[in-house]
Amino acid sequence: MKIIVHDSSVLVDMIGCELLEPWFGSGLQAVTTRLVLHEMNRKTQRSRLQRFVDDKKLVVAALGAEDMTRLASLRAELPSKVSLEDASALYLAVREKGVLLTGDNDLRKAAENRKIEVHGLLWIFDEIVSRGRLLQSVAAERLEKLCSQGTCRLPKQDCNQRIKKWRDQ
Repeated sequence: MKIIVHDSSVLVDMIGCELLEPWFGSGLQAVTTRLVLHEMNRKTQRSRLQRFVDDKKLVVAALGAEDMTRLASLRAELPSKVSLEDASALYLAVREKGVLLTGDNDLRKAAENRKIEVHGLLWIFDEIVSRGRLLQSVAAERLEKLCSQGTCRLPKQDCNQRIKKWRDQ
C-alpha cells in the first residue's frame, strides 16, 4: 500500500469538513512532514491533528539534513506560490513514491509533472464514503456546507454530482 502524504491545504479543509475522524480511522498510511504540521497556525487545528499523531494514525516524518538540502533544490524548481512546507509534502511523496493529497493547484501540477499520483478533497470524500466511514447523507451535508462558503475552490459541477448522488441513495 502506498503512503498518503498530506499538505497543509488538504489538512485545513479536512478539519473544516470534520473529516479527520473518518479519514484517519480508514486504515490508510497517512503521513505528513513536521514542516506541514508546524504550518497549522491555528492552535485548534494543531490540537485536532495532534490526537491522530499521538495515536500514530498520522505519521509525522522528520526530514534530515540531506533531505533538507534536496528539499531546497526541489523548492527552487517550484512556483514561488508553493510554500516550503507544502514543497516538503511533495518531496516526501516523491521520496516515498507515495500519493500526494493537496488542494493547491500549483503543487498538484508539480506532482503530476513528476509522475506522482495526486488527489484532493473530493477524492478524500469518495474514499471515506466508499470505505463506509461516513454515511452518504452526512457526506452530502458536509460537502454542501463547504460549497456554500464563499472560499470554496472545488469544482462546482463535481461537488453537485456527488451531493445529488449521495442524497439519492
